[in-house]
Amino acid sequence: MNKTMKWTSAVLAAGVLLGGSGLVGGTFVNAAATGGNTVKQATQQPSVVLKYKGQVLTQQGKIVDGNTMIPLTVLRDAFGLAIDYNSTTRTYSVGSDSMKLNLEVSDYGVSTDLNGYYIYSMTGNHEAKMINDRLYVPFKLLNDYLGIQGVYNPVQKSLELSKLVMNDIKITSVSLDKSNKNATIQIQYPKISGLTDEVQNTINTAFKKEAERFASEAEKEASRRDGTIEHKYDYSQTYVVTFNREGVLSIVVDQYGYSGGAHGGTIREGHTFSLKDGKKIELKDLLKAEPNYKQKLDKMLKQSTKDVAFPESTGGLTEKPAFFVSESGLAIFYQQYEIAPYAAGIPTYTFNFSSILPKGTNPFASFK
Repeated sequence: MNKTMKWTSAVLAAGVLLGGSGLVGGTFVNAAATGGNTVKQATQQPSVVLKYKGQVLTQQGKIVDGNTMIPLTVLRDAFGLAIDYNSTTRTYSVGSDSMKLNLEVSDYGVSTDLNGYYIYSMTGNHEAKMINDRLYVPFKLLNDYLGIQGVYNPVQKSLELSKLVMNDIKITSVSLDKSNKNATIQIQYPKISGLTDEVQNTINTAFKKEAERFASEAEKEASRRDGTIEHKYDYSQTYVVTFNREGVLSIVVDQYGYSGGAHGGTIREGHTFSLKDGKKIELKDLLKAEPNYKQKLDKMLKQSTKDVAFPESTGGLTEKPAFFVSESGLAIFYQQYEIAPYAAGIPTYTFNFSSILPKGTNPFASFK
């Protein structure tokens, strides 16, 4: 099947515009699962003392369904990140470039994206919540995408927040608009700076070629649109940085296309590079300390996918596994329909490196 025939959209929904501590916001939930209902008020939740640079913050976190939630205003008051508001689009933004978190408020609620890439639970719970008229974001979202780490003290019930040490590079977006009378074609791809010319050119060329190839495929498919189809075809590409530390850069690219029918389709690609030489990192490079990593991963994946995979699918390790690196570990994913029905989305399973590699092994040691 042609790649552009597989792209899909996801359902956005949910939240309410409410005031609180100089900031308004809402929650992002799955409308299909909730019928469009949103969390306006929460029952009493256990509090978490928040600390930054050894100082106790006046604002506290909450434990909700086992997830530590942080007031969005902590990013402003503790980390010094400005929170901007666009009254035209009703969007709150914090951060910049590839780490720019956007919360767009509508009559249906608030959707969450990072520099245009809508965040769903690829590696865990990333849903913001409205608690007592204040917007809270999961610590996991901050840790996975905004470069913030935390150490929890169970005795004091406190979370010490700090900044992760990131690679000394800058990641900006390049826009490619190839829209025409037959289709809307809007593409975003990353551009890296701060490395040697040779290394950053190698990485940037790979992302540029991927974007141009997608645009060409979209234009070709759209050219076959006939007069019986009133609507334009729709194609878009977005990306998100999932890991940017220890000499390693991992980025997920989603390519979406819709040319009619009940829904479109999404193709996801994971790209992981060594910033030392610009070479693409493969699984064997990350897991070379474990000779039996394929057997280990195969067993772990079969166990993880058994409840969602098609009866005829083993759900194990494929010949060329699709993966990316995140703060949570190694994420293996399958394309839509590859092992499960459309409703399963893009099945993604994350494993801590310590569950695969010998004790004390650093998978990134050779890339520093």
